[in-house]
Amino acid sequence: MANIDAAVMAAVRRKCNVTWTDADTDARLLDVVATVSPRLSPLLGYPSDHEFTSSDGGAWGLFLDGCLYEFSDAWDDFTSNYADEILTTRLIVLGAADA
Repeated sequence: MANIDAAVMAAVRRKCNVTWTDADTDARLLDVVATVSPRLSPLLGYPSDHEFTSSDGGAWGLFLDGCLYEFSDAWDDFTSNYADEILTTRLIVLGAADA
């Protein structure tokens, strides 16, 4: 996951309201994406190596929200606050995989 798409990183930066650039913050954002993707993917019915993009529909929004929560060290709050959305999106993803 070292080569994260620039558009994905730009969206994560915006979601986390990071308007500055420095090496420590950039590394932290890379860590956030590298942590959230494999945690969220299986919850939504994707393989753990799924790389989220804006073409993922509702899963993209959950990914960005998950990044914001992880950036704020609040992943546990994310999974409980978004439980309904996670389940709904999982049903959509698994339904699309069966189609």
